[in-house]
Amino acid sequence: MSVGRGGLRGLGISRLGLNIWRGALECVKFFMLLALVLSLANCGLFFSGRGKGKSYVVKGRRYYILSSAKGFKERGLASWYGEPFHGRRTASGEIYDMDKISAAHKVLPLHTWVEVRNLANNRLLTLRINDRGPFVPGRIIDLSRAAARELGIYGPGVSKVYLRAVTGRRAQQLEAVQRANLGLALLARTGPELAAGGEDGPAALAQGQAVAPSAGDAGKPLDF
Repeated sequence: MSVGRGGLRGLGISRLGLNIWRGALECVKFFMLLALVLSLANCGLFFSGRGKGKSYVVKGRRYYILSSAKGFKERGLASWYGEPFHGRRTASGEIYDMDKISAAHKVLPLHTWVEVRNLANNRLLTLRINDRGPFVPGRIIDLSRAAARELGIYGPGVSKVYLRAVTGRRAQQLEAVQRANLGLALLARTGPELAAGGEDGPAALAQGQAVAPSAGDAGKPLDF
């Protein structure tokens, strides 16, 4: 059976309309996934509640976690840690990546934002506490290898620093940026899989079957 020119033209228009419809559907899926990711971030999907106890014991010594970081300041030695902790879970439940910006502190509440100033070179870095330590006398903070490099502490291994907790509105801004970056990182990593999963994709994310990235995947926090 032959098809006339009018029929071919109509068939082409139908295919064009189908392609436009499919493109619009993919855009809707993308924005739905983005909204879901950001809403889950606000619900605390990325920041585990582990490690919120009032005290803990390491090497026979009990450490009491501060109820608030407001007004916290401290001077002392900073060090950095890498292997064999790389790839292990931190006190916050996140996977430690020594090549991402993070730090460990003995008594500050987990997820506290801290300004760290290297007193040897005046470099300043804002980062988030997600682990416990260091448990070496005289040291007040353990930096990830990436943080140590940013502050110029990677080479010497230790340096005198000044810590100041970031709280209030600025901490909320830093947290918002961190969560947004985490959401985008998660969307980039799992978006194609979720889209391929159709209606079951978002459900898999909500049920924890899609793995969220660690907080370090957001990269270096912005300094406001």
